[in-house]
Amino acid sequence: MRVISQSAAGPAVPMRAPLAWVEIAKGLCIGLVVLMHATLGLEDALGERGYAHAIADFAQPFRMPTFFALSGLFLGRALASDWRPFLERRVFHYLYFYTLWLLIQEVIRFPHLGGGTLAGTLNHVAWSYVEPFSTLWFLYALALFALVTRLVERVAVPAVLGVALGLAGSDVTTGWHILDVACDTYVFFYGGYRLAPQILAFGGRMRARPAQAAAVTAGWLVVNAVLIFTVVPALGHAMVAEAPLVALPLGALGVLGVIALATLLERSVAGPALAYAGYRSIVIYLAAFAPVAALRALMVRYGVPLDVGTASLALAAAGILLPLALERALRGTPAACLFVRPSAALRAPATILRRGRSLLDGAAAASAASVASVAEAGTSVATALAAPPVHRGALVPAGAPLPLALGPRES
Repeated sequence: MRVISQSAAGPAVPMRAPLAWVEIAKGLCIGLVVLMHATLGLEDALGERGYAHAIADFAQPFRMPTFFALSGLFLGRALASDWRPFLERRVFHYLYFYTLWLLIQEVIRFPHLGGGTLAGTLNHVAWSYVEPFSTLWFLYALALFALVTRLVERVAVPAVLGVALGLAGSDVTTGWHILDVACDTYVFFYGGYRLAPQILAFGGRMRARPAQAAAVTAGWLVVNAVLIFTVVPALGHAMVAEAPLVALPLGALGVLGVIALATLLERSVAGPALAYAGYRSIVIYLAAFAPVAALRALMVRYGVPLDVGTASLALAAAGILLPLALERALRGTPAACLFVRPSAALRAPATILRRGRSLLDGAAAASAASVASVAEAGTSVATALAAPPVHRGALVPAGAPLPLALGPRES
């Protein structure tokens, strides 16, 4: 997911660009994420299930793995920089939006979060940095994954990949959502980073050979459908996520399948719209919850002359289009900070780090000076104690240092 910078408020990513398929793939994934939330929420509210549920189930194995793989694809450029710019771009970047939209959701849902009290709300906000809140967990995970990858940068790649693969295939369940998600999906983020040359080469090859891309896409769609709707239920699981040995290879296959499909869609009428949505996927991700929740409440209260499946698709469309329209309307206004991180917010964490380092350096220098002063005083005292005794009223012998703050030594 690309977070919009100050310069990203201009034209959408140009079509036919060599990496347009990256944005199209993101557009597909963010659309499927919104569809999943819209469908499950509406079905739960109405107590009915529509055909959109099957679409959400079909996308479940590859939706988030593809997002994470694409998010790690260009991580190398940030890792090549020093710590400060890395933290600005890959950690504080996401935490700014996480914090801002966490507070927005706290205000909107005040009666339902934290017991409707200020103390409860503050406690909920604090806990949200331990256990990420609601749909915002993905931003939290991106910051966490980038930081972890930086810390293990010097560790052998096979070792990191081996651990990540082991965690993804072991069905770790701790009850701590962000840890469980990290165990399931970090392998895709790290794989996207380490296998970036191969992934980009695969995308370029699919783009240059449409027939091969069509064959890969068709094969992936068939395998995905068979495993989800036939094999997984036969294994006694309700979802692919409950069968990790199936979910892991199916997620990897899904990443390649989505890339192949994206290169084909680049040539279609839907290509520019999907690329636009992918380029601004952060906008949809952050703001989709509001129109989806509001329109769902209206549908439940007043009814809608559509079946549940079609109503879910309409709800998802609103969750995609209305945030994009809002972002467009807010460009150039102070409220644009909802989707574009202000430069001050970019500099603030770096300033804090810089000042913190200056304070530490100053404290270290002061401590060193204090130690030196004490040592010097101790040396003076020791020298004085070792000097010949001086009788009362006598002069201090020439060259003998006067003991610090002690006066002439009494006999």
